[in-house]
Amino acid sequence: MEEFAYKLVMFGFSALCEDLEEVKRRLSLYPTERYQLENGDECFLIDLSTRDSYPIVLQEGRFVIQGLES
Repeated sequence: MEEFAYKLVMFGFSALCEDLEEVKRRLSLYPTERYQLENGDECFLIDLSTRDSYPIVLQEGRFVIQGLES
């Protein structure tokens, strides 16, 4: 059974991820234009072990997880 460390939520859709590398791979697949067209408040990452939530914002043309050292 897979162990998931993070829950990535982008534009109302969620995905369970094993590690930060998987999160970054998934973030690279989203078109940046979508952030401007849809609600950016619906973009965040949840650490499943601590339940901490980190907003995901668009900076310099790429998605960035705020407040999380990576």
